Amino acid sequence: MRFASFCVLLAQLAVSPVYSVRMFVSFGHSLTLPCHGAPSRDVEWRFQQYELPDWLHVAELHTGAFSSGDGFQGRVESFHLTEPGNYSLTLSPVVYSDLGIYKCQYKDETEIHLSDVKLEIRVPSHVSIAMGMSASLPCFGKINTQARADHLDILWMRGGENVYQLHKNTITYGPRFENRTSLSPEQALYGNMSLTIRQARFSDEGDYQCFYRSPKESGNPDSASLFVTGHPTQNLTVKAGGLLSIPLYAADPVRVTFSAGLGSDEVLIFNANKGPARYGERCAQRCELLAQNYTLLLRSVTLEDAGVYKVTDPETKKTIGSVSLHVSAPPLSAGAVAWVVLGVLVVVLLVLGAFAFWKYRKKWSRACRPLPSSQC
Repeated sequence: MRFASFCVLLAQLAVSPVYSVRMFVSFGHSLTLPCHGAPSRDVEWRFQQYELPDWLHVAELHTGAFSSGDGFQGRVESFHLTEPGNYSLTLSPVVYSDLGIYKCQYKDETEIHLSDVKLEIRVPSHVSIAMGMSASLPCFGKINTQARADHLDILWMRGGENVYQLHKNTITYGPRFENRTSLSPEQALYGNMSLTIRQARFSDEGDYQCFYRSPKESGNPDSASLFVTGHPTQNLTVKAGGLLSIPLYAADPVRVTFSAGLGSDEVLIFNANKGPARYGERCAQRCELLAQNYTLLLRSVTLEDAGVYKVTDPETKKTIGSVSLHVSAPPLSAGAVAWVVLGVLVVVLLVLGAFAFWKYRKKWSRACRPLPSSQC
């Protein structure tokens, strides 16, 4: 009897081969979990999160029908209705809580696995952002799919100091990060505990650590390095008398200087965005600070304003951005054009008159050659 059962099992395995696959995918991307079997069968996909004992329902593939489980609605797609026997499942987008083991099997034959996939998720750990922009620091953890928002206990730190903490729906900020940092509790329930830093500053650079649960457990990656860079130089051409717009990129205090390539830099504005604006001599009566747009305007540009305008961070002395300005000559007015045309006509007439006089003199000279000089 045992031998007969063993033969039946071998026959089943010959018809339905077992796959053991280890797959890697980047967070937020798409992935197809492979599974193939006999056509027109009812198949189910099940999922086990790492370190958790329960098997969760991912999807059921019936003849002419398809359904998905909790947490997978709208993120899974099957091919079995158009490709008989292909029970592969596309998962998009991948969230960190998708980390674990996936099994594909006939619904009425749970002993036979058509596919057995171990899914691992890769996450970047280095973030580079331009000054004044928003940065997203990645962090992911194994959050129980049954967890609620008031269960979350997430902490971000830098250099031993707290940056942001979400503890049972209560948020606390570290110094210098008030109202500039945030994360999504809804995404955190799917394992995504990434931190957003708005209006990034040079002083924000460093290594950040992410922890969750109590006692604290390191997220993945266990640290995220933030690099804050300046903006590329803008090359602008403005007509004399026009308007120059200089982006400041940040709401924090900045300094704007001007250099024509000779001597030291000339200060246009001291600590813009901090208190009443203080302008330098070149900027006086011609500058306007648009604080809400992080922009400095220089009106009535002259040829002497051509040069490089540099925006710097007073704290770190680093360059945030710069504008290289070329000033073109102003266009001529209608009156000026008329005077130029009149001047050209006068010059042409003078030239023609001189030429006619020269020809007359030359003809007169030829006529006088046979005669005595007293008769010419």
